[in-house]
Amino acid sequence: MIVPWADWLGTWIYLILFLWIFLETAFIFFSFLPGQSVLFLTSTIAASAGSQLNIFLLFITFVVAATAGAMVKYWTGLNFENRNRLTKKISDSDQMSETQDFFDRHEDNTLLFSRFVPFIGLFVPIIAGTSKMDWKRFNKLNFAGVLIWVGACCLTGYYFGRTPFVQKYFTIIFLILVILPVIIRFIYNSIKKVRSN
Repeated sequence: MIVPWADWLGTWIYLILFLWIFLETAFIFFSFLPGQSVLFLTSTIAASAGSQLNIFLLFITFVVAATAGAMVKYWTGLNFENRNRLTKKISDSDQMSETQDFFDRHEDNTLLFSRFVPFIGLFVPIIAGTSKMDWKRFNKLNFAGVLIWVGACCLTGYYFGRTPFVQKYFTIIFLILVILPVIIRFIYNSIKKVRSN
């Protein structure tokens, strides 16, 4: 079901996936998009027999999109002094405070591995900007972190995509991985509201 749909899009799918990951990594208000799941699932599709998706083109697309997205967030952080209501709400959020504390203690590791941690990874490039982290140093660590994140997700997805179980139940797995992050975020926000009240 999913594989023919992906093949029908042809080369346009790479542009769609680029925009998806770029928006998810560049702007907080697009953070509801399931980025990690998309990396895994599209790599799984690429492993399917007859699929026209190329795992190497996917890897390059995701690396460029995620790297550029984090750069946008870095520059957003640099300009946080020019606050509006949205930036004030972001900077005053609990997630931002938690990420700032973690970033202060583990700066390099945060940039390298934070993308695997729900919610924390959303704010790290912004905090790097607000902290006035050196641009060249940020780019090096950001690029390395993107390679680790994209590489791990794509290799895992491609490996599992070649197993009979995943091939048989792919549509169900696809729906679970797309919907699950949304449900987790909803539960997290609901618990946070209850505690604040």
